[in-house]
Amino acid sequence: MASNTRAILSAVATRLAAINGTGVYVNDLSASGRVRIGSPGIADGTTPPCAWVGVGTLNSEHGPQLGRYKRVLVLDIEARVGADGTPDARALAAADLLDDLCATLESDRTLGGTVLDVIVTGASFAGDEYGIPGCAIAMASATVYWHAISGAGV
Repeated sequence: MASNTRAILSAVATRLAAINGTGVYVNDLSASGRVRIGSPGIADGTTPPCAWVGVGTLNSEHGPQLGRYKRVLVLDIEARVGADGTPDARALAAADLLDDLCATLESDRTLGGTVLDVIVTGASFAGDEYGIPGCAIAMASATVYWHAISGAGV
């Protein structure tokens, strides 16, 4: 059986792949291989549009009842889309991308019943600022919460 963390990573990756350029979405990450689990590496080779989702932190806190814990998982998300034109145009494209990330994750705040809630925070910028010219970049953190029972599986 897979861990809750693995199930949540998969659910978030599935939500990100639902960004398809139609309806409320501006961008399209729906093609196969556009959303990856992990972090972008130097030799990754994935070209925009693309996104990565990986574990940032996992904390276990006291839950609402004795023997239960509240798990708080923060996922790091980096997404990129190609953007021509001025740095201003790339910054605006990055803002659209960040909005797409929020819209898809907030469309089902329980990730199919996997968690209690999802909260998204993030920033967007033109890639020129960080040595990635011609790209619009959105960086987000998705904080997810769920309850776990102590002693289960140990």
